[in-house]
Amino acid sequence: MSVAWRIAQRELRAQWRGGLRGFRIFLACLILGVAAIGTVGTVRSAISDGLSREGAIILGGDAEMEFTYRGPTADERAFMQTIATEVSETIELRSMAGFEGPDGMDYALTQLRAVDAAYPLYGSAGLVPAHPIQEAIALRDGRHGAVMQQVLIDRLGMQIGDIFTIGTAEFELRAALDAEPDGAAGGFGLGPRSILSLDGLEASGLIQPGTLYETEVRLKLPEGADFDALRARMEQAFPEGGIRWQDSRRAAPGVQRFVDRIGTFLVLVGLAGLAVGALELPQPCAPISRTASRQLQSSRP
Repeated sequence: MSVAWRIAQRELRAQWRGGLRGFRIFLACLILGVAAIGTVGTVRSAISDGLSREGAIILGGDAEMEFTYRGPTADERAFMQTIATEVSETIELRSMAGFEGPDGMDYALTQLRAVDAAYPLYGSAGLVPAHPIQEAIALRDGRHGAVMQQVLIDRLGMQIGDIFTIGTAEFELRAALDAEPDGAAGGFGLGPRSILSLDGLEASGLIQPGTLYETEVRLKLPEGADFDALRARMEQAFPEGGIRWQDSRRAAPGVQRFVDRIGTFLVLVGLAGLAVGALELPQPCAPISRTASRQLQSSRP
């Protein structure tokens, strides 16, 4: 019995150590998997709620009507005036900004935005030095103003107050653009942002037949407006207008798609962790080894 007891103790000790080690791995995988899945759900919900709550600021209005390579017609403008309390029009295109420094003329690509006097309907642009954006882009002493992102200012080697060219017009740099209220809804840009007025854009001569640009008209709608009904009215009134409608319920679709894809990936990671943990579950005690069986047989009388 003493030999059998020693063999039994040895086998139980080996099984216990192996089983406990597997159980620790199982618990770690279970904790990591559940934490990953739970965290993904919480973060996704928080981001979705934030996009929905701040949708009007992100978009720059309660709704937006976008026109490609053209501006709105008189009928389309009349329609927007009937459904909105305020309207703001902007034009987006790409251009080259030129500045003559000590080493001669230098050019850089910029994502240009021309805005009207009502911009922005929601939020405010952050400028350095701080002042209203309408003052920064206004006509002063016969020259239009403009603002640029700091990276573009550094690229051209400019200072506040310098004169640069866009198209055929000269502009005065009056501030650095630090924050754009509707920047998240703008999507991908090929260059740093510059903002000027619609009058300044007209003076530049950039809008010509064949120019690639987009006109975005932001609408401030009455409280409780039915977005789906307004979109249906627009499509019925202008079935062949090629107008793209967007509203504050989905102000930044690119951000939402990115969050959804990252969330799906992390959920798969959590499920993979749970699967690995299941493979590491402690197995039932194995039969007594052959060596221990022979020792036990030899110890019998």
